[in-house]
Amino acid sequence: MTCQFRFGAVIPAAGLSSRMGAFKPLLPYADRTVIEASVGSAMPYICTAAAVVGYRGGEVAQVLRERFPGRLTIVENPDYASTDMLRSVRLGLRAMGECDAFFLLPADMPMIAPRVYEALIAAFDGEPDVICPVLDGRRGHPPLIRARMIPEILAYEGGGGLRAILGCRKAKEIAVNEPGILIDLDTPADYRAIR
Repeated sequence: MTCQFRFGAVIPAAGLSSRMGAFKPLLPYADRTVIEASVGSAMPYICTAAAVVGYRGGEVAQVLRERFPGRLTIVENPDYASTDMLRSVRLGLRAMGECDAFFLLPADMPMIAPRVYEALIAAFDGEPDVICPVLDGRRGHPPLIRARMIPEILAYEGGGGLRAILGCRKAKEIAVNEPGILIDLDTPADYRAIR
């Protein structure tokens, strides 16, 4: 897929997986792990990526380095147990290379289809600050966020995390017939459902 823009990805993967009762990124999914599936679907469409690890970070880093050698930067969030996802996103943004826009790609969403990335990229003309995939009126992941928002994200000091920052911007919504944009793995029931 040719494109005049350069796209990146930030992959927050530092959490404790406390609601799951097991460590989400390394759970088996098809012939690989959840995080390999989550990241792998984005790889054909991006030129730079940063994965932020924390809890069991060494294990996650090893899996990612073996699966995607030389394709992403891995950075540690040493405060993963006491900070929210915005802290990891900021660390990832600082480590990610230059791009025109970046995908925010949670590590626990292995069912996002390649055509979602294709639809978001096709809709990006350099103007919108945020482009979201939508299914049945519900926004899903991964949002595509224009790089000019990075300084604002790094400087934000209010509450509500990244949702509050993005919520202040008018987002362009792209309808996709892909349930995977809404399916993250938070609980054992979520995981059983996708298996």
